[in-house]
Amino acid sequence: MTGLSLFFLKCEGTSPDAKTLLVPLLVSADSSASTAFGGNQGGQTGNETPIAVDDIPQAVAPTLNEITYITNDANPADDPYSTKGLLQFQKTSVSFKKPVPSNTTITLYFGKKNMELQPDGTVTNALVTLNRTAATFSGYTYLTDADKKVKVFVVAKNEFGISTKQLTIGHPRICADAPKIPATFGDCNDHCIEATKTGSIVELNAKYKLPIQGTSLNLDIVGVSPRSFPEYIAPSQNLVIPVPNAGIHTIKTNFNIYDKEFLCAKVTSLLVIDNPMRFTIANGYLSIPND
Repeated sequence: MTGLSLFFLKCEGTSPDAKTLLVPLLVSADSSASTAFGGNQGGQTGNETPIAVDDIPQAVAPTLNEITYITNDANPADDPYSTKGLLQFQKTSVSFKKPVPSNTTITLYFGKKNMELQPDGTVTNALVTLNRTAATFSGYTYLTDADKKVKVFVVAKNEFGISTKQLTIGHPRICADAPKIPATFGDCNDHCIEATKTGSIVELNAKYKLPIQGTSLNLDIVGVSPRSFPEYIAPSQNLVIPVPNAGIHTIKTNFNIYDKEFLCAKVTSLLVIDNPMRFTIANGYLSIPND
């Protein structure tokens, strides 16, 4: 696996589409440190200079810098249906604010939303675990389904303390250009979808502005996964009015951003009205934030 990881890391340098991202993270510098949470996917290249390991052991607990990574499409030979992505951690992706002993352990855990970090640095429900030391960490490439969120814990530990970082990341393909919340799809002077967020709840509001009194109005709203085999993210809701009055008609649905593991949702609203005769669809891809 190490040889394969190094091969991928070497190849990514030739890709013009490679992106370096910095993610706000969960930090616990030592046993007396408080816990701080970060969260949104994406970011920018870190400007902290990585500090090398120290071969002379010191009474210093590890304090991780921000973790960086890049994403690439998977090799077409391994991904004929264009549904995979690579999360690539380079040698410099993991570094420390102060020199640490070379035998300081570095462990990367990859999993889904049910993966949990315990106070002692142990992790439950991990799907993949990578164990290295500060002296031997040379990078790692993780193959994942595109457009899905991956939870990653980085745990550095030595006899003096523990430092941890949490990432919620993914490789966007269909979701690459999905707008962030708040967002609007369609024309709200006619038929549109408005997306807003309060706390962890995203609300989708379909609107239709009826110019005159009509007959047999049907207006619905739904949010589904961006994958070719869709599953519900926001449940379907339907408004039926036999004789609708002129004015704005709305129907709403919502979802919790923590309920699903996709980077975006496909939101769709269908409008059908007999008089005045209309049949329209408002839709688009909506980015799902991490917090």
